This record gives sequence, C-alpha cells and structure tokens, in this order.
Amino acid sequence: MAREGVGAAMAPAAAEVRYGIVGVGMMGREHLHNLAHLAGEVEREQSVRVCVTCLADPHPESLLLGLRLAAELGLPPPQTFSGHRELLDSGLCDAVVVSSPNMTHSEILMDIIGYAKPHHVLVEKPLCTTVQDCEKVIEAAKHRPDILVQVGLEYRYMPPVAKLIDIVKSGTLGQVRMVAIREHRFPFLVKVKNWNRFNYNSGGTLVEKCCHFFDLIRLFADANPVRVMASGAIDVNHKDEVYDGKVPDIIDNAYVIVEFDNGCRGMLDLCMFAEGSKNEQEISVVGDTGKV
Repeated sequence: MAREGVGAAMAPAAAEVRYGIVGVGMMGREHLHNLAHLAGEVEREQSVRVCVTCLADPHPESLLLGLRLAAELGLPPPQTFSGHRELLDSGLCDAVVVSSPNMTHSEILMDIIGYAKPHHVLVEKPLCTTVQDCEKVIEAAKHRPDILVQVGLEYRYMPPVAKLIDIVKSGTLGQVRMVAIREHRFPFLVKVKNWNRFNYNSGGTLVEKCCHFFDLIRLFADANPVRVMASGAIDVNHKDEVYDGKVPDIIDNAYVIVEFDNGCRGMLDLCMFAEGSKNEQEISVVGDTGKV
C-alpha cells in the first residue's frame, strides 16, 4: 500500500508468488479455487501478486479438470506436468501445494525439501501415512531453514472452530478437563481409483479423516497425549466393493479416548454411515468453570 502522503504512482511494484499444485483431484481443485480468490484479494491490497503457474498429476483427466477450472476462474492457463519432479525442474513456481493421495506425500515432500531451489510447501493432511515417514520429513525440513513446510489442518480456521479456540484461550472455561468431538456423516467420497478405500494408501480412517479432530483435541487440551484407548470396526460401508480382487479394509465407525499429561481427556465418536444426521459435527469443551 502507498504510504500516507505518497501518491499511488510511487508505490513499489507488487512482489509475485508463483504457486504449483501437485495433485489436481478434488482437493487440488479446491486449492486452485482458494488461490484464485487469494489472488484477487491480495492484488487489491497491492502487496503481493499470487498466481498459479503449473499443475502436476499423473492422471490426465484430473489435469484436464484443473485446466477447465482455471479457465472458469479467469486464470491464465497453467503449464501441466505428469509428475512433481517435472514441475520442480520447470522453475515455474516458488511455493507448492501438495494435494496428492496420502501414500504419495512422503516421497513428494522429501523431493521438494531436498531440491536445490527452495520451495515453500503446503501439504494436505495427513503429513504422511506412518509415524516413521512423518519423522523423516520433519527431520529433513529442520535442515532447510530457507523453506516453510505447513500441514493443511484447516479446521482450525473454520469460523465456528476459530471462535471456539478464542473462547478456550481466553480462559473463560478455566482449566480444560474434557473435550468431546462427534462426527456422524456420510461414507468416504469417490477418489481416483478409490485409493482411499485401503489403509495402506490412506493410513486408515482415523488418520485420513480424523487427524483434524485429534489436532483440535490436542490444541484444546494444551498438552501432550500419554494414553490412547480405541475401538472401531467395518460394519456397513464399502463391504460390497472389490478392487483388484481386494475388499476395502477401512473402518467406518470408532470410539477413541485420549488421555493427556495434564489430566485432560479427549473423546472422538465417529460414524460414517449416518448421512441423515441433523448435526454432522459437534464439539464440546468443558473446563472446571464453564462449557462451550
């Protein structure tokens, strides 16, 4: 923005951040929508110019849908690549959004973090599908202070949840003692080749879908977990589906209790065959002086 008393003509030229998206399925196209919106917002602020310069996906139909969406949003046509390495080698972007299937995150992130030219990264949740891969990525990122690696746990920024976070942080509830989250919803959506139907690909239902909720429980508890108790099963969903001779193995319901080192307890109640629920998600935080 121009400083007071200085004409707009004297304002410095806006800096430019060029984005590439790796994985242009449903979530990748949602990020494309968001970046288009962000581009319009920040350009009005005259502070930084945001543009999407390239897309990468081995699935041709996803790339085509990405290009169509870019055109609908009035964006210049981004260059397309069949893989993330070609995108990195192109030199067309400064920041990368990774929204590819979960089981690909580890390899893609290690390649981005290890690339000579620095690229900031926003990776869709979950970071990786195993604890070992998460630790490997985190350790690699520590050796690259020139880049930022962020996990897309966007539930923190949803207006109702953001308000709840503010209330908890204000101390109105006193010391938080219990956090309960219920999600009663529809089954998993259709993905490319339905990769999300198998634990090996997704990390499992409690990783793929519920990492948002465990993040929030830990945030509200303001402590680290020390014990986990859980029970889950495959009772209804996807039991009649077969892919390459294999029946899906992801659970569709569970109860999980997490105990924290400050005495707080958290609970998740998950059901993924409750499409007609009045409230798809409910969050309750109870402190020693109040509840919200």
